[in-house]
Amino acid sequence: MTSKHNTNEILLDAGTNELEVLVFRLSHGLFGVNVAKVREVIRRQPPTASPHMHPSVLGMINIRGSVLPLVDLCGHLALERLDTAEQDLRVIVTEFNGLQAGFVVDGVEQIHRINWNQVKPAPDLQTSNAQLNTVAASTCTGVLELQDRLVLMVDFESVCDSILQEDRLHLSEPVDNPHQVDRSTCRVVVAEDSPFMRELLTKTLREAGYANVDAYQNGGEAWKAIQNAANEGKTMHCLVSDIEMPQMDGLHLTKRVRELTATRDVPIILFSSLISEDNRKKGQQVGATIQVAKPEMRQLIDLVDQAICGKLQSTATRQAA
Repeated sequence: MTSKHNTNEILLDAGTNELEVLVFRLSHGLFGVNVAKVREVIRRQPPTASPHMHPSVLGMINIRGSVLPLVDLCGHLALERLDTAEQDLRVIVTEFNGLQAGFVVDGVEQIHRINWNQVKPAPDLQTSNAQLNTVAASTCTGVLELQDRLVLMVDFESVCDSILQEDRLHLSEPVDNPHQVDRSTCRVVVAEDSPFMRELLTKTLREAGYANVDAYQNGGEAWKAIQNAANEGKTMHCLVSDIEMPQMDGLHLTKRVRELTATRDVPIILFSSLISEDNRKKGQQVGATIQVAKPEMRQLIDLVDQAICGKLQSTATRQAA
């Protein structure tokens, strides 16, 4: 692995259910991150202290004019710290949700192209790795087996939210209903692998009045439920899906939903930290109605309202204000 990695070099076809995983070492285990979230990998830099820092933040670093927090990932996950030489430490610089951050790791290995169905859902984590503590288990979204080694997929969104405490994610006041949608009678399906985001999305939708919210931890489970509901004649009014998920990703899920006669016209909102120009094109190819890069929760409710009442502009991409 070179010291610098450009994620634009790796482009995957839409709807193939594939992803690239960067495997890195932390404590006594192997962990993984979607390459699409990685801006580059650099050597450990001395951070500059900043007031009122989160305990997991070592300080701030400057990378070509961009100042970003340097996170002690090992400490944040409450893992045993190794005596790794300073010159061997690496920093994985991530960029998603409009945020950049650096995460200190003990080393990086290589990039693997895999299929999402190779990633087992998060509930299997604690039984798959007896040495994994509760904090680390709750901060992972799945486990991948590569060459007889277990690789845990880290939920970087929940890590960043707990550290940076993004107010945009949290709903503090009741949401207006200017489109006069009868939210209590509409069924919304949510597919999201991050336990943190799944709970937040479900809670926010229900607080806004959407009483019928069915949430699933990956695209595979969501697809099975959608098929069963269609066979039973149940109507799905809107699908809100993450893009990267175990078993089946959001792009492949969207493709499947569009191929099913009963759901081909259902509005689909791709809600993800990975809305890039390339992913936008992929979303359009598989039939996503709209793709949203981490909106405020209030904005998401408005988009669901518009989708259900038919006022949502198709194939648009919106960024949070």
